[in-house]
Amino acid sequence: MTLLMSKRTLLFMLICIALVGLIGCNTDKETAMKPSPIFYSNDSPMVEVKGRLGILGPDFIANQVNKYMWHFWGTKEELALKPFRVEAINMRMNEKVMALVTNSGTPREEHVWEYSGLGGPNNGADAHIPSSLQLPSSGQWQLNTYLGGKFFGAIIVDVMEKNL
Repeated sequence: MTLLMSKRTLLFMLICIALVGLIGCNTDKETAMKPSPIFYSNDSPMVEVKGRLGILGPDFIANQVNKYMWHFWGTKEELALKPFRVEAINMRMNEKVMALVTNSGTPREEHVWEYSGLGGPNNGADAHIPSSLQLPSSGQWQLNTYLGGKFFGAIIVDVMEKNL
């Protein structure tokens, strides 16, 4: 009787350990990723990949177009590459969308993948480009940037629901 109870007890404990392990595991990439940190360049707070890429602007609100200033640090050769491209990826749905907006606030408003080349130094960065951005839903988004088709850097942002 004791041997049978020991086997049952052992089996019960193994099942409990397995369940705790399964419940404790979280495969949701969104909760595993942290938003990119904030840093200051010439007293301007930016979401950043320090020493490489920064974005200055308001909080990200779902489905709302806002203006943001991108800042770049790098060599003259890589910063001269055209075009500037942003691929926005919803971390929960793994959905890629066009986030850049042209002709914002007009009947000709359009989402695009790319803008032309970068402008000169600004806010302590080697180059910059103003943009209008819109992300369609709340949650975490990864903004992958490219110059001349080459990956430059990625920023992760939290996008909030629009308050009504």
